[in-house]
Amino acid sequence: MELVAAVLFQGPLLKVLGASSNNIQYAQSYLFWTVILGGIPTTLAMTMAHLLRGEGKAKFASIGMMLGGILNIILDPLFIFGLGLGFSGAAIATATSNLVSTLFFIYIFYRVKKQTTMSLNISYFNTSYLKPVLSVGIASVLTTLLANVSNMVIISLASGYGDIPVAAYGIVKRIDMFPLNISFGLCQGIMPLVGYNYASKNYQRMKEISSFSWKVSLSIAFFFLICFTSLASFILPAFIEDPQTSQLGAEFLRIACLAVPFTAINALIIYTLQAMGKGVESAILTVCRQGLLNIPILFIMNHFVGLYGMIWVQLVIELIVLPIVIIMYRRVLKQIKV
Repeated sequence: MELVAAVLFQGPLLKVLGASSNNIQYAQSYLFWTVILGGIPTTLAMTMAHLLRGEGKAKFASIGMMLGGILNIILDPLFIFGLGLGFSGAAIATATSNLVSTLFFIYIFYRVKKQTTMSLNISYFNTSYLKPVLSVGIASVLTTLLANVSNMVIISLASGYGDIPVAAYGIVKRIDMFPLNISFGLCQGIMPLVGYNYASKNYQRMKEISSFSWKVSLSIAFFFLICFTSLASFILPAFIEDPQTSQLGAEFLRIACLAVPFTAINALIIYTLQAMGKGVESAILTVCRQGLLNIPILFIMNHFVGLYGMIWVQLVIELIVLPIVIIMYRRVLKQIKV
């Protein structure tokens, strides 16, 4: 679906995302390599990594994802500068790295096929597990979908202020995702552990795993919060040389990073509920956090506060949702008498 939409509607989609006549050709090139050609390997790599992690093969899942990331870092300068491919080189490097990760996971699947119940054989496919998989996985689907929609909205609104705010926000989003991706990695890592212990009714151990993960996630979040607030003026110039964009991006980063600790806790609780099979609860929280509140408040803050108001939105949303998430989580724990 995503691939078909990217092929048929790439022009309108990129304009909605804030592409202008000055940069749309670069956006189309990046879209072609990373989504149209690289979308399937990327999806397969992520799916197989999660399957391996769920089977207790976390080492192979980590190696495969790290392989793609490290290879991307190596190939970026090689393709961009060494081969003179410029902006397209970055996209080709990303697509190539994801393809290599996919091939690695396919090899691992065949290597461990006698040690696991998983198989890539299409003959095992049936729809009997479709409903339970979707009921639990819908929260993750909504998280990704609504986050992308929110990102589209904010970029579209920022484009009304010119190309510099769009560029500054794009860079800040990448930097800000570094601690958030670590947090989401913890979320994905604890899901099998929470699921195993919940299924075996070892609720105390499940609670201890969740508590430990929150402490680790918060420690990482506050570390990056301190780094970003104090070093933003030094971090942004490393990503872009334009002084105006760098200065605006530093201001954006100091605001955006304030939401990181609250995002980490909200995400961990939602993923914990998801791992416990509470698909309805986790889906409701996700929709409230990313859709019902985020997008309307973006328009409201943009109208009344302006450009900087949109950067404060994530913190506002996380603070609104946090007590709701905690109350719902405690209610679920009381039901299972933890």
